[in-house]
Amino acid sequence: MSDRRQPKKIKLPVINRRQALGCAAGVAAAGLVPSKARADTWEKFENAELHKASASSALKARAAQDYRASHAAFGGRLSNPIEQLFPAKGNGCAHYSVVVIGSGYGASICAARLSAQLGTGHRICILERGREWVPGSFPDTFGDLRRHSRTAPWGRNRGKVTNPLGLFNLTMNDEVNTLSASALGGTSLINANVALKPDSDVFRQSKWPEALRDRQILDPYYELAARELNLTRTPFDQTSKVQVRRKAAARVSMRAGFFDRSPLTVMYDHRYLDDQMRNPHGVYQQACNLCGDCITGCNVGAKNTLLTNYLPQAKRQGTDIFTQVEVKKLVKHQSGYLIQLEHHDDRSGKLCSQPIQVSADLVIVACGSPGSAQILMQSQNEEFRFSPKLGHNWSYNGDTIGFVMDGKFKANISGVGAYGNECGPGPTLQTTLIYERRQRLLDRILIQEAAIPKAVVGLFRFLLKDRQLDNSMVMLGMGMDEGRGKIVWKDNRWQISWPGLKDSRLRKLMFGEFDRLARAHGGWYKRLKETGDNLISVHPLGACGMADDPSDGVVNHLGQVYNGSGSGQCGEGGRPQVHDGLYVADASIVPTPLGVNPLMTISALSERISRQIIANPAHAHLFQQDVK
Repeated sequence: MSDRRQPKKIKLPVINRRQALGCAAGVAAAGLVPSKARADTWEKFENAELHKASASSALKARAAQDYRASHAAFGGRLSNPIEQLFPAKGNGCAHYSVVVIGSGYGASICAARLSAQLGTGHRICILERGREWVPGSFPDTFGDLRRHSRTAPWGRNRGKVTNPLGLFNLTMNDEVNTLSASALGGTSLINANVALKPDSDVFRQSKWPEALRDRQILDPYYELAARELNLTRTPFDQTSKVQVRRKAAARVSMRAGFFDRSPLTVMYDHRYLDDQMRNPHGVYQQACNLCGDCITGCNVGAKNTLLTNYLPQAKRQGTDIFTQVEVKKLVKHQSGYLIQLEHHDDRSGKLCSQPIQVSADLVIVACGSPGSAQILMQSQNEEFRFSPKLGHNWSYNGDTIGFVMDGKFKANISGVGAYGNECGPGPTLQTTLIYERRQRLLDRILIQEAAIPKAVVGLFRFLLKDRQLDNSMVMLGMGMDEGRGKIVWKDNRWQISWPGLKDSRLRKLMFGEFDRLARAHGGWYKRLKETGDNLISVHPLGACGMADDPSDGVVNHLGQVYNGSGSGQCGEGGRPQVHDGLYVADASIVPTPLGVNPLMTISALSERISRQIIANPAHAHLFQQDVK
């Protein structure tokens, strides 16, 4: 920590962590509590904040209207009625030629590409465990965030699924927690939009399949995904936090390329919209109003989520999309697969679950990390086996968070929501500091800034002791961790185990750079220990990693799942045997950390995998073989 004089600490009443998290938003909204405040004041704030619901606005109404108009041909929504998944009679099950499990980047891309080439008489569907969230309906209060959490963050149910249809999927583990979205469109709904390509040296590592060790192999697929996602760069000095970070960056390094205005999946202006405000995929969108709520869900309709590109493509090409269906396991039978799942029905006002089965010739597991690994682990038996590396080599992508306290310049990082009556901080994340190309890949890092979404502005005003969040800045770091996480069954649920992670080399390196950058901001560096000392990853990778051999990974470079029955078995051409018609295409197949936001690499890999699936002679009966 720097030797800069720190501000005088404010004495607060002794409360437990649950009270702090539950009431801090309301506390700070009214200003920091005086040092002599009684504990019952906290309880009043907690009760008020947790019962507060998100409000309506003209911007939200317009976003919802645009969404319904975009999908008017399908009844105003992308998802199909669940009844279409039930067999008309008897104890049979619906059959699809292709089933895609999940709806994130990997799943949506595969569904869009495969549906475009599917032959006559064949059907494809997407199975998504979460809801279909309409823009304009995302939560923007702390109470609504709590209500829409899929898992319990504390108490005796800590880490367990208490709301199967919750949007925010927080997994709780001993060393590192993860945050993702459970919804149609996956984590594209709540990510920070940043679309970067990794250092080319990442792909040269021996853990990558030989066919992918040159990044140029993926370049055409990166470019294709960039066009589909409508990437745009942050305008120069567009917001206060961009200006402040640029000035601080100049104090750290004058190297060209150190400060990067990052490409984002955000509709900044009308350049990609026609005269009716439709994007190239025919979806109505509005330009970004800089509200800062990207990571709790865009209520303006400006965020280029998968609901605005790949999923509408897939839908128009005949893909059936089913939401609120959670896949439990796969069963290999005859020439295909039986998919066992549960439908979570809340239409009556209370949640009811019902088992369903779907059969398929070809299955693409794309539930993200660690979700895809968990499904395969639940499916494995003596007759249906996978690589011994299943569940191993999980990475948190070096995600680390820190804060600048008492900064010299006004940053304005407070999210204002989709209300249009305040000057917002801009998209959650807009810039990246790309640190010098250090000799060792493990020492290369980047740091990004961020806005605080409206729902937790009050919470962070309290935690950072900054009434307006003008003198604070967020530091989000990424780097090359060792990828030593493992998926284990513990306390009646799947967890990530990584003993010693909290004392890792990378974490210490990141803390040192955070301190250096905080001083460049004219402030000092703070770690938030109020919510515990665990790391938290929003970019989980691996556990179904690609490799050239099943002794090193779970899938090959084409996403085909290795057959683990009998070591050393080889198929045609001396290649390791795979389970016919079973693929994984998502973040879980990435064999190493990427050190950058991974959405573009997941997209590029999935574009390549889907192309190879269509071109595979073994699937000639399913697809038209005229891929260009």
